[in-house]
Amino acid sequence: MFPAARRARKARRLPPSRLLVRERVKTTRCAIAALPIATLLCACGQESHPAALDAAAREADSGAASPLDLFELHDRARATCDPELVAELASQLASRDLPVWQDGRALFTGDGAPAGDWNDWTPGDATTPLCGGPLATVVVDVPSGFHEYKMALASGAWRLDPENRAFAYDDFAGNPDGRNSVLDTYDSGRGHLVAGDPACSDALGGCRAVTAYLPPGYDAPGSDRLYPVLFLHDGQNAFDDETCCFGHGGWAINRTLDDEIAAGTVAPVVVVGTDNGGAARLAEYGGELANAFMEFQVATVQPAAAEAWRIDPSRVYTAGSSLGGLIAYRLALAHPDVYAGAASLSGSFFVEDEQGHTVADQVASQGRLDLALYLDHGGSAEDGGDNYQVNRDLLAALTDAGYARDCAGGPGRVCYFHAEGATHDEAAWRARAWRFLRFLFPP
Repeated sequence: MFPAARRARKARRLPPSRLLVRERVKTTRCAIAALPIATLLCACGQESHPAALDAAAREADSGAASPLDLFELHDRARATCDPELVAELASQLASRDLPVWQDGRALFTGDGAPAGDWNDWTPGDATTPLCGGPLATVVVDVPSGFHEYKMALASGAWRLDPENRAFAYDDFAGNPDGRNSVLDTYDSGRGHLVAGDPACSDALGGCRAVTAYLPPGYDAPGSDRLYPVLFLHDGQNAFDDETCCFGHGGWAINRTLDDEIAAGTVAPVVVVGTDNGGAARLAEYGGELANAFMEFQVATVQPAAAEAWRIDPSRVYTAGSSLGGLIAYRLALAHPDVYAGAASLSGSFFVEDEQGHTVADQVASQGRLDLALYLDHGGSAEDGGDNYQVNRDLLAALTDAGYARDCAGGPGRVCYFHAEGATHDEAAWRARAWRFLRFLFPP
């Protein structure tokens, strides 16, 4: 399991440009950057501004400055060019997800003019250097909601906001990135996707892209809520990328979760999807590299996610389809101390491990564990499609081992569903993903 200290940690990865700002800030703060701003001002021999002292008092009372305090700090720093206020602002921004939004105002940094759906994609005011220093900012009126945008540069080019990891897929032919940046206000009622740091493995020979879904309200000011987490395999197929997956589009698990959470049928959950290994997918999910992949998942991917996002180590789940469903079950059965449950959609349970054992054999050997397991498939008894028979065999092994066949949720239960005639593709899995979400994450 993850160390208990990680439960309350809000650690996050910073883009290189913001790391550079942070390093520059260190040289201007009298070597006492850990002090509150009021103490820092006095220690540096600067006159204390009332607004800064008020903000420091509020920060001391709450443990962290609110976004509104940050806007006050920004306005004061730009108006006075006091070096300590500028340094404090840079420090605050370096520790936050950007842009910062509060009460209809958004503070952007970096280079360019933010243009998005709130202003009909018409560039307005661009960022300008703050008091001639390295930090450039602009404050823009942005209403509450889920907003896609890009930064328009003086050259006429448009680009993703390099200070912002939140994004949405965009299949517009004129958008070469295939993505837009996202400003998702904490009261929008929607979750959003963020690009995590790549996860790397010497044993697997490279790095994988990591994408997370953060549920509605995740970024609410001052929130320290911990969320259950779902680790999804085949991460490049998991979300609403309509251009992926052999023409079928992705699972759109983010859109399904937005709908289910709003309806009160699923609890808010963080989802972390790691890309598969491409040509090595079969070897990693079901072949000679499966043990190395499981070590990578448990020892690399999941601890990194625990540091990046507020996830509850007692509520960790894994899921996938086809070979992804196979490896999800193997992980949960091999590490019942790590996982609370697993879900498989159309799992390829005919694949044996290196000892010639199937997952059904493993279940028979282990007996009932305190896991919540979801199992489904399509096809029919007549055609045997969509891994029909091996999933029926696994269901029999699970019930023989003592798992209760029950979709009400909870450990020691298996929720089974047969989607009569369903095909083996992302469109079919997208249509029934709500079933395993309701089972694993009841409100």
